[in-house]
Amino acid sequence: SAGQLDFDHENQTLNLIVQKDNSNEMSQTKDVKALSGGERSFTTLALLLALGESLETPFRVMDEFDVFLDPVARKIALDNMV
Repeated sequence: SAGQLDFDHENQTLNLIVQKDNSNEMSQTKDVKALSGGERSFTTLALLLALGESLETPFRVMDEFDVFLDPVARKIALDNMV
């Protein structure tokens, strides 16, 4: 998976582009509502982890972030967090 954030400071908007398959640009979507629950959870987690790298907080708390993740995605997410 891959993604892109576009900040538009003038219009005060944030646009998220999610590409579900790295090798297929046709899998890109700008409509987060078109993602499955697990894809949305994984995308949100990836965004929060990426933003967390630039924050100077000693810890972050996330509640039930994995509720829609399948076992494979859950393991990948946990491996990236720990």
